[in-house]
Amino acid sequence: MSRRAQENIVAVALLFFFGGVIWLCQDFGPRARMIPLPLAIFGVVLTVIQIAWQNLRSTDELHLDLFSTAGRSPVLDEESATTRTRESAARSPAWLREAGAFGIVGLLIALIFVTGIIPAVFLFTGGYFLLTRHYSMRASLAYTAIFTSAIYLLFVVALQIQPYHGMLAPLVERFS
Repeated sequence: MSRRAQENIVAVALLFFFGGVIWLCQDFGPRARMIPLPLAIFGVVLTVIQIAWQNLRSTDELHLDLFSTAGRSPVLDEESATTRTRESAARSPAWLREAGAFGIVGLLIALIFVTGIIPAVFLFTGGYFLLTRHYSMRASLAYTAIFTSAIYLLFVVALQIQPYHGMLAPLVERFS
């Protein structure tokens, strides 16, 4: 079975899953379907886009031969092997990377618990962009503000869900 066929099977399975969620949501009350129904519809849209993208693109994009050495010089192969050895030795152990990932998730949960969801999203996203230096400081703050605004508009305005304000909410209300 080709890779494209496998991808299509997974995409169709996702479509059935999201369709099932939409079908089940019809029996829910109006407030109970506020989260699963929009998410399922969004999932259907993204899955249809994925199916169109993977079936309409060129087959040349799909071919990637990582093990072919045709056209390479032996000197480049030795240099790349030496570079790969140095890079793998410089990497931290797997348990340390896993602990870092759990630490990041723990930090986000702690931020949500202390400051509430909206400030936590802003602080976490902005901190991530600034520390990883994926973007400049100006772009990081702009993307963070846009993402936080989108979260606020989706959940607080559109879905009318009362956000958690965190442990600091009584302190902020006291000085307001």
